[in-house]
Amino acid sequence: GIAAAVESQLTAANGLRAAATAAYDGAREGIDEGVRSGTLLRGEVLARWQEFVGTGEWMRALQSGVSRLRDRVVSAVTGRPTPADGLQGALENSVERLLRAEADRAAERTVTTWRALPGGAALLAGEERDLEQVSPDFPEAAAAQVRDWQGAVLDLVRDQGADKRTQARLLSWGVNGAGAVVMVAVFAQTAGLTGGEIAVAGGTTVVGQRVLEAVFGDSAVRSLAARAREDLEARADELLRYEQERFDVLVDAAAPAPTAADDLRAVVGELAAARRAAA
Repeated sequence: GIAAAVESQLTAANGLRAAATAAYDGAREGIDEGVRSGTLLRGEVLARWQEFVGTGEWMRALQSGVSRLRDRVVSAVTGRPTPADGLQGALENSVERLLRAEADRAAERTVTTWRALPGGAALLAGEERDLEQVSPDFPEAAAAQVRDWQGAVLDLVRDQGADKRTQARLLSWGVNGAGAVVMVAVFAQTAGLTGGEIAVAGGTTVVGQRVLEAVFGDSAVRSLAARAREDLEARADELLRYEQERFDVLVDAAAPAPTAADDLRAVVGELAAARRAAA
């Protein structure tokens, strides 16, 4: 009787947890697809990318073996915004939108599924409107994670350019410029840069693998893009774990302890044994 009822509650709780997990795993897959498909490299990002390399100066410099782009150095010294700054800003906005869209979708999917599951509607009562979208502090948290990710990419670029020969080329290019290209590489290729070229989705601007190889070399380029992608995925995972926790907390507060049914059966058994012994 009672133990069976508790067991039923545990089954319902596990079903609710599984529904939330499935929804947020789906969000992770959506973010991964968004990162790897190149779809982020459209609109403002594409416009900024074309501004970044569209004059042809950068590619002409690389093709001729000349990497000293003095205008970028002057911009950095004088504090004027550079095309790299604009590209990084556009990428930041694009990634934030992806994170928000997938987190919103996971929240809505969880609420929709819970409504149809035993115990779900009761847990949602009065909180559906808040729970079917991201938490209030998600936009700020996502923006901070994306900015921190961009900072981490620039740190990777600096670390990769630590030796004197690379450092000289990197100084000519600028850390922000090299970092911006690494960020584009994260979204432009599924398997690094071995395909030879980064083709910006939906656009005509194509920049050769030599863009980064000119500074770092082939193997380092693949490593930089892979490490930057892994770092972004880890940050996205952290955000989604925080969002899913809102649902897990509701289940934990209402669900019996995992061992409750077995504990009840043990107590009933002990009572029955005591009665028999006393008879």
